[in-house]
Amino acid sequence: MAILYGRIQVDLAVTGGVHEAKDVLKAMMAGAKVAMMTSALLKRGIGHLSTVRADLLRWMEEHDYQSIQQMQGSMSYRKVADPGAFERATYMKVLRSYALTNLGRDESL
Repeated sequence: MAILYGRIQVDLAVTGGVHEAKDVLKAMMAGAKVAMMTSALLKRGIGHLSTVRADLLRWMEEHDYQSIQQMQGSMSYRKVADPGAFERATYMKVLRSYALTNLGRDESL
């Protein structure tokens, strides 16, 4: 998301892993226009939106953000001082996540 933001002219959406306000914030700062919370709402009920909204507003106030639009893309590839380091760090995170999810699997299967 953060690498694509501003490089292509489409609205971006995060469609997985959004359960709390912090997840919405990460998605918006990476450049998402939408953060989908279907799983969280199915699990916790529609009332969970009130909690997420309150947490978002509290965080935005504490960090002097007036709107979601103001934060969109603020942590994207376009905004970092060293884009090469950003790409390397992202690549390393993907590799670590792959290694952890495949740890202990029998490769002969």
